Amino acid sequence: MILLNEGHCLRDQALDVCREVGARAAAATYATSLATLVQLVSGGLGVTLVPETALPVETRRAPNLALHRFASPAPFRRIGLGYRATTPRAGEFETLAASIRGAVAESGFTTGVRPA
Repeated sequence: MILLNEGHCLRDQALDVCREVGARAAAATYATSLATLVQLVSGGLGVTLVPETALPVETRRAPNLALHRFASPAPFRRIGLGYRATTPRAGEFETLAASIRGAVAESGFTTGVRPA
């Protein structure tokens, strides 16, 4: 299993998924970015987990990949946009949040987006 370096939340989530199925780390290869993970896998050095939202970008230049999705119930993660309640830029952040919601809706990904 090729993982991101320590400190990346995706690394911790991948380890959690492995623990849930009873897998234990004997040795691991680490990378500094999703692009590096995908290239290492494309080169035949192992397997990894990549967020669904990153697949179109990260896999477009990686030949020799076989993509497999988790059976239901698939692991998931939440991503949030937080800002200080008294910020003078609240309107801009709400516009950004609306853009993100629209992009997610257009992509077909499911979301539990809720307004702040």
